[in-house]
Amino acid sequence: MHITKKIKIGIICAIGLMVIHGAVNLYAAATSSPYENDRLSLYEVTKLYHKRINDLFNAKIKLLNEGAKGPGIGQTPDGDECPEKNYSTYCLAMTAAKEYEMFKAALEKRKQTVDLGEDARPSLETVTMQAFAKINEIDQELARSRKALDTALQTYNELRIAYPMHLQYQELIKNLTEYNKKLMDLRKQVEKLPGKFIDATTTECT
Repeated sequence: MHITKKIKIGIICAIGLMVIHGAVNLYAAATSSPYENDRLSLYEVTKLYHKRINDLFNAKIKLLNEGAKGPGIGQTPDGDECPEKNYSTYCLAMTAAKEYEMFKAALEKRKQTVDLGEDARPSLETVTMQAFAKINEIDQELARSRKALDTALQTYNELRIAYPMHLQYQELIKNLTEYNKKLMDLRKQVEKLPGKFIDATTTECT
């Protein structure tokens, strides 16, 4: 049977880390977070975060695709309240930022513990090395996640701006296709006309 031991970093060390890496976000601390689960590994928490962010973007893109035909709202709200059906870049950024802050808060909290495995009497050097290795891993993951979120929001905003133009192009192509079809029908009717007018006094139209 494998027993994993965890040691909590001392209060002085914890305070030092909060000064270096920033205090936990108050909004995230006061909100029910799906990432506050000690049974999940760091990899599982990270995977959960990216899945939730992906689902959020997919939902907003679906509303964007529905456009005026659907129940979505594309305008930025006057206040800070963002309805679920609002697919503006502002509301998406607000919701995604809250999700990221909950994820960040959970990971910052994990910096305060070190997994020791089966080592019952770890040396101070071992604890220190493992602590800083875990802190470095968490910081790198937070930096990657923040960069990915910024890039995704920028891409979504470009999509939201370009999509109305895309719809106009679709309507234009539809009209041109209909025009081409009518022109072909007219051409077929013209081809049925004789090459010369029978019993006419002139070969030209007057």
